[in-house]
Amino acid sequence: LQAGVRIMKDHLKSFKPYGPFNIEYENMPGGKRITRDNVQKFWNGNAELQNKIRSKRGVYVFGMKFANGIVPRYVGKTSNTFERECFTDRNLNIYNGEIIRYKRDYSPFFVFLAYQHKKGQRITDKVIRELETYLINLAAEKNPELANTRSLEDVDRFVIADLGGGRGKGAPTREGKFFKRMMNF
Repeated sequence: LQAGVRIMKDHLKSFKPYGPFNIEYENMPGGKRITRDNVQKFWNGNAELQNKIRSKRGVYVFGMKFANGIVPRYVGKTSNTFERECFTDRNLNIYNGEIIRYKRDYSPFFVFLAYQHKKGQRITDKVIRELETYLINLAAEKNPELANTRSLEDVDRFVIADLGGGRGKGAPTREGKFFKRMMNF
Protein backbone atom coordinates (compact mmCIF):
# COMPACT_ATOMS: atom_id res chain seq x y z
CA LEU A 1 0.00 0.00 0.00
CA GLN A 2 2.83 2.43 0.77
CA ALA A 3 4.31 1.88 -2.68
CA GLY A 4 0.92 2.63 -4.25
CA VAL A 5 0.70 5.90 -2.36
CA ARG A 6 4.23 6.85 -3.37
CA ILE A 7 3.50 6.10 -7.03
CA MET A 8 0.34 8.18 -6.90
CA LYS A 9 2.18 11.13 -5.33
CA ASP A 10 4.82 10.96 -8.09
CA HIS A 11 2.08 11.77 -10.59
CA LEU A 12 0.85 14.83 -8.71
CA LYS A 13 1.55 18.11 -10.43
CA SER A 14 3.18 20.67 -8.18
CA PHE A 15 2.28 24.37 -8.16
CA LYS A 16 4.23 26.87 -6.10
CA PRO A 17 2.66 30.12 -4.84
CA TYR A 18 4.46 33.40 -5.54
CA GLY A 19 3.34 36.75 -4.21
CA PRO A 20 1.54 38.85 -3.35
CA PHE A 21 2.85 41.32 -5.92
CA ASN A 22 1.24 44.75 -5.77
CA ILE A 23 0.39 46.42 -9.05
CA GLU A 24 0.27 50.19 -9.38
CA TYR A 25 -2.65 52.04 -10.94
CA GLU A 26 -3.34 55.54 -12.19
CA ASN A 27 -5.98 58.02 -11.02
CA MET A 28 -7.77 58.94 -14.23
CA PRO A 29 -11.01 60.66 -15.14
CA GLY A 30 -13.74 58.15 -14.39
CA GLY A 31 -11.72 56.29 -11.77
CA LYS A 32 -8.57 54.36 -11.08
CA ARG A 33 -7.10 52.23 -13.86
CA ILE A 34 -4.27 49.79 -14.44
CA THR A 35 -2.57 51.04 -17.61
CA ARG A 36 -0.21 49.31 -20.04
CA ASP A 37 2.63 51.33 -18.44
CA ASN A 38 1.66 49.90 -15.04
CA VAL A 39 1.76 46.40 -16.52
CA GLN A 40 5.23 47.02 -18.00
CA LYS A 41 6.51 48.31 -14.63
CA PHE A 42 4.90 45.32 -12.91
CA TRP A 43 6.83 42.76 -14.99
CA ASN A 44 10.09 44.72 -15.23
CA GLY A 45 10.22 46.10 -11.69
CA ASN A 46 10.68 42.83 -9.83
CA ALA A 47 13.45 40.29 -10.43
CA GLU A 48 11.36 37.40 -9.05
CA LEU A 49 8.57 38.15 -11.53
CA GLN A 50 11.09 38.38 -14.37
CA ASN A 51 13.10 35.28 -13.52
CA LYS A 52 10.69 32.83 -11.90
CA ILE A 53 7.15 33.62 -12.98
CA ARG A 54 6.57 35.53 -16.19
CA SER A 55 7.38 32.61 -18.53
CA LYS A 56 5.60 29.90 -16.50
CA ARG A 57 2.09 28.48 -16.67
CA GLY A 58 -0.47 28.03 -13.96
CA VAL A 59 -3.24 29.88 -12.16
CA TYR A 60 -3.31 33.42 -10.79
CA VAL A 61 -5.49 35.39 -8.42
CA PHE A 62 -6.16 39.12 -8.68
CA GLY A 63 -7.18 40.53 -5.33
CA MET A 64 -7.43 43.57 -3.09
CA LYS A 65 -5.67 44.21 0.21
CA PHE A 66 -7.57 46.47 2.60
CA ALA A 67 -6.60 47.67 6.06
CA ASN A 68 -8.70 44.90 7.60
CA GLY A 69 -8.40 42.05 5.13
CA ILE A 70 -7.69 40.47 1.78
CA VAL A 71 -10.34 39.75 -0.85
CA PRO A 72 -9.89 37.64 -4.00
CA ARG A 73 -11.58 39.35 -6.95
CA TYR A 74 -10.71 37.21 -9.98
CA VAL A 75 -9.13 33.79 -10.63
CA GLY A 76 -7.58 33.03 -14.01
CA LYS A 77 -5.49 30.38 -15.72
CA THR A 78 -2.87 30.36 -18.43
CA SER A 79 -2.59 28.16 -21.50
CA ASN A 80 0.65 29.86 -22.51
CA THR A 81 2.53 32.02 -20.00
CA PHE A 82 1.55 34.39 -17.22
CA GLU A 83 3.07 37.31 -19.13
CA ARG A 84 1.02 36.62 -22.27
CA GLU A 85 -2.30 35.94 -20.57
CA CYS A 86 -2.65 37.87 -17.29
CA PHE A 87 -2.99 41.28 -18.89
CA THR A 88 -4.99 40.77 -22.06
CA ASP A 89 -7.38 43.62 -22.90
CA ARG A 90 -10.28 41.54 -21.60
CA ASN A 91 -8.54 40.87 -18.27
CA LEU A 92 -7.45 44.50 -17.84
CA ASN A 93 -11.10 45.51 -18.27
CA ILE A 94 -12.08 43.04 -15.54
CA TYR A 95 -9.38 44.27 -13.12
CA ASN A 96 -10.19 47.91 -13.82
CA GLY A 97 -13.89 47.26 -13.28
CA GLU A 98 -13.03 45.73 -9.91
CA ILE A 99 -10.78 48.57 -8.70
CA ILE A 100 -13.28 51.24 -9.77
CA ARG A 101 -15.89 49.64 -7.48
CA TYR A 102 -13.99 50.54 -4.31
CA LYS A 103 -14.03 54.02 -2.78
CA ARG A 104 -11.66 53.31 0.11
CA ASP A 105 -7.92 52.71 0.13
CA TYR A 106 -6.72 49.37 -1.13
CA SER A 107 -3.80 47.77 -2.89
CA PRO A 108 -4.50 45.56 -5.89
CA PHE A 109 -2.22 42.53 -6.07
CA PHE A 110 -1.55 39.27 -7.86
CA VAL A 111 -0.64 35.85 -6.49
CA PHE A 112 0.66 33.26 -8.94
CA LEU A 113 0.51 29.48 -8.59
CA ALA A 114 3.22 28.44 -11.04
CA TYR A 115 3.64 24.87 -12.24
CA GLN A 116 6.92 23.39 -11.02
CA HIS A 117 8.35 21.25 -13.79
CA LYS A 118 9.58 17.82 -12.76
CA LYS A 119 11.76 15.64 -14.99
CA GLY A 120 9.66 13.29 -17.11
CA GLN A 121 6.43 15.10 -16.27
CA ARG A 122 4.38 17.44 -18.41
CA ILE A 123 1.50 19.70 -17.56
CA THR A 124 -1.79 19.65 -19.43
CA ASP A 125 -4.45 22.32 -19.82
CA LYS A 126 -6.87 19.94 -18.07
CA VAL A 127 -4.83 19.96 -14.84
CA ILE A 128 -4.52 23.76 -14.89
CA ARG A 129 -8.27 24.08 -15.54
CA GLU A 130 -9.02 21.75 -12.60
CA LEU A 131 -6.85 23.86 -10.30
CA GLU A 132 -8.55 27.03 -11.57
CA THR A 133 -12.00 25.53 -10.88
CA TYR A 134 -10.94 24.52 -7.39
CA LEU A 135 -9.60 28.02 -6.64
CA ILE A 136 -12.67 29.75 -8.10
CA ASN A 137 -14.84 27.75 -5.73
CA LEU A 138 -12.57 28.53 -2.75
CA ALA A 139 -12.46 32.23 -3.64
CA ALA A 140 -16.25 32.37 -4.03
CA GLU A 141 -16.57 31.03 -0.49
CA LYS A 142 -14.58 34.04 0.76
CA ASN A 143 -16.04 36.55 -1.71
CA PRO A 144 -19.52 35.85 -3.10
CA GLU A 145 -19.02 38.82 -5.48
CA LEU A 146 -16.08 37.18 -7.26
CA ALA A 147 -15.71 38.67 -10.75
CA ASN A 148 -15.67 35.31 -12.51
CA THR A 149 -18.21 32.61 -11.92
CA ARG A 150 -17.26 30.26 -14.75
CA SER A 151 -16.73 26.81 -13.27
CA LEU A 152 -18.46 27.88 -10.06
CA GLU A 153 -20.29 24.84 -8.83
CA ASP A 154 -23.98 25.60 -8.48
CA VAL A 155 -24.56 23.25 -5.58
CA ASP A 156 -25.00 23.60 -1.87
CA ARG A 157 -21.66 24.49 -0.33
CA PHE A 158 -20.34 23.15 2.95
CA VAL A 159 -18.07 24.01 5.85
CA ILE A 160 -16.21 21.58 8.08
CA ALA A 161 -16.61 22.98 11.59
CA ASP A 162 -14.01 22.97 14.38
CA LEU A 163 -10.99 23.31 12.07
CA GLY A 164 -10.43 26.92 13.15
CA GLY A 165 -10.17 30.03 11.00
CA GLY A 166 -12.43 31.01 8.11
CA ARG A 167 -16.07 30.13 8.58
CA GLY A 168 -15.07 27.38 11.02
CA LYS A 169 -14.36 30.32 13.39
CA GLY A 170 -12.35 30.19 16.56
CA ALA A 171 -9.63 27.86 17.66
CA PRO A 172 -9.65 24.31 16.29
CA THR A 173 -10.89 21.55 18.57
CA ARG A 174 -8.85 18.45 19.37
CA GLU A 175 -10.89 16.54 16.76
CA GLY A 176 -10.49 19.38 14.27
CA LYS A 177 -6.70 19.35 14.73
CA PHE A 178 -6.63 15.59 14.20
CA PHE A 179 -8.76 15.85 11.05
CA LYS A 180 -6.53 18.62 9.63
CA ARG A 181 -3.42 16.53 10.31
CA MET A 182 -5.02 13.41 8.82
CA MET A 183 -6.06 15.25 5.64
CA ASN A 184 -2.82 17.25 5.43
CA PHE A 185 -4.63 20.63 5.50
